[in-house]
Amino acid sequence: MIVFKKVVARFDEKRLEWMNGSFIRQLTLDELYDRLTKFWPPEAEKYDDNYKQKVLAIVQERLKYFAELPDLTKFFFADLPVNPELISGNKQLKKVETSDLKLWLEQARDVLQASSFEVEDLQNSLNHLLETSGQKPGVLFSLIRIATTQAPASPGLAETLAVLGKETSLRRIDQQLANF
Repeated sequence: MIVFKKVVARFDEKRLEWMNGSFIRQLTLDELYDRLTKFWPPEAEKYDDNYKQKVLAIVQERLKYFAELPDLTKFFFADLPVNPELISGNKQLKKVETSDLKLWLEQARDVLQASSFEVEDLQNSLNHLLETSGQKPGVLFSLIRIATTQAPASPGLAETLAVLGKETSLRRIDQQLANF
């Protein structure tokens, strides 16, 4: 005789998010773009399809469900207010003196000013900045990421900067510098 145990079925939300994210990553960029028309943040309305597809191309890997698109992309479409808590709450940046953070951000601004803002050139420029400053990527890249996106996390830094563009990236760094 076979004995069956009574087991209550469990809903695994993390597994569902993973499966949904996997499905999203399998879509072509055009298919995903067509499905997301109602999910863009309101600020995205004034941007053309080409720009939104560039944004989508770099966030697709992080997207687990459509409704999180506004949170993942808002900084691409609007200058968010400088949030000092992003630096003071960062486990690596909170240990650094403000004067050092300001100096490193000024150095980053100078390096980025000379860049063509192509992904490869940005990556080379950022790596050169790491060598000359002697900083770890987690410290320096977090500082630049926070200054340009006002977000604790984003897609790859060079890719993000390339999509944002030179003018926007430098303006946002200047805004962060003014708040030190």
